[in-house]
Amino acid sequence: MSTNTNNTIKSQTANDKSQEWRNREAGAFWKKKNEKGSYCTGYILVDELGQKSKKRVIMFANKNKSKENSPDFIVYLSNENEEQTKPVAATVAPAKKPAKVAVAVVDDDGIPDDLA
Repeated sequence: MSTNTNNTIKSQTANDKSQEWRNREAGAFWKKKNEKGSYCTGYILVDELGQKSKKRVIMFANKNKSKENSPDFIVYLSNENEEQTKPVAATVAPAKKPAKVAVAVVDDDGIPDDLA
């Protein structure tokens, strides 16, 4: 087998793996920092009746971790307006409005009040 053939096969294998990861993507987060501490913002991909959309989220470290099996991080839906939800792909049927979700208010220590 020639060097060019080997390189082509390796390139195709790398492309296949890259495509597999893209197909499995469920969201993305970006690290942020302010005077209260570190946190992450981003989105998760949600499929509602065949329509995929990005839901904005915010993630904080669980500062009240009391047991080993308690979560290290907690993710909350962002309190942005529903109209700001970005569809990933257009569909023929109109999208159902998602149910309203209560979002915890964060006080000055960066911990949502319901977890303090």
